[in-house]
Amino acid sequence: MPTFRYTGRNHDGSAVQGEMVANSPGEVIGQMSNRRVVLINLEEIEEKGMGNKASFFDPPPSIDEMILFSRQMQTLISSGVPIGRAFSGVRDGTSNRMMREVLTTIMANVEAGTELSQAMSEFPKIFNRLYRNMIRIGEQSGQLDNSFGQLFAYMETDQDTRNRIKSALRYPSFVLLSMFSALFTITYFVIPTFFTFFEKFKLELPWQTKLLMTISEFTVNYWYLVLGGIVALVGGFIWYIRSPEGEMWWDEFKFSLPVVGSIILRGTLARFARTFSMGSRSGVPLLQSLDSIADAVDNVYVGKKIKEMSVAIQGGDTLMQAAYVTRLFPPLVMQMMSVGEETGNMDRMMDDIAKFYERELEYDVKKLTSLIEPIITIMLGGMVLILAVGVFMPMWSLVQLSSQH
Repeated sequence: MPTFRYTGRNHDGSAVQGEMVANSPGEVIGQMSNRRVVLINLEEIEEKGMGNKASFFDPPPSIDEMILFSRQMQTLISSGVPIGRAFSGVRDGTSNRMMREVLTTIMANVEAGTELSQAMSEFPKIFNRLYRNMIRIGEQSGQLDNSFGQLFAYMETDQDTRNRIKSALRYPSFVLLSMFSALFTITYFVIPTFFTFFEKFKLELPWQTKLLMTISEFTVNYWYLVLGGIVALVGGFIWYIRSPEGEMWWDEFKFSLPVVGSIILRGTLARFARTFSMGSRSGVPLLQSLDSIADAVDNVYVGKKIKEMSVAIQGGDTLMQAAYVTRLFPPLVMQMMSVGEETGNMDRMMDDIAKFYERELEYDVKKLTSLIEPIITIMLGGMVLILAVGVFMPMWSLVQLSSQH
């Protein structure tokens, strides 16, 4: 939509000026009339090239940018700044062009009389259901600054949890990638040199060496098939886990991975508990809160289980009974949920559950290196054993043959 710059006089005679996104000049005139503003000048602002307009290649706002946005909005609104001016100030300060356009559109809709949560619903990929529900509760209760503050605190904690999980997975991923790269390099460049040397002496080679020769020869002659196969395998895997069935399988399978599976599970359940606590503290109805949490946990499998909890509660089960059927939570957490449900302090208990999982997560991340090192040592030992049997045994035979002569 085009942007219009206007100047005019308010009902008390004071000068007003600003910019507004609208479909036509008539829409601007109508909105100004509703606000009892007499327009003096109205002109459309021409776009200069790409300017501040977002393009297809502009990335959406990151989690860090959303955290900063929530924090700024909480600070401005709590200081008494009108919401329109608050949005305008945050928009002018952001460097993300897509976020700037989104805030401009939301600001125009809010000025036209649309509720903020409804205006945000036009951008569900940026403001998810949980975010919109929290904003709607803030609007209804008159505590919009508190809603932005809770969202800021939640997203900051959630981002810290995500960073811990990524940090835990970065080391083993790098080691495995390095090992496979080294294995490919040895197979392609190093082993053929040894085998050419062995063939000159007409040695009787063991079957392990012949196997390595076959693998190396295939790699050298058909390296493009090897690389193509790896690319096809990785691409096919990525394509599958992005499909509905594959995403469901992968999100469940991640929890059963050795060593890191428990870390991913604890991080996901910590996110669930933290989100539940925030919704409960803000007065979001239980079923509505569960539906929002199902979209916020960033795991399709856990989201499905949470929706099953919602259905079970609608059928008359208690929260603890519905949670027990999912088999996601250990007995200690189930007991804490039961106490929270009986005492009416579910938000406090969910906070305690989130802290429990976050402490467990921090401990698991710290001990991850000591758990992975034996696995890596075994894998490296296997590689060395293969090379020793396949390469060094013929060399030992060659040394013995030379000593006999």
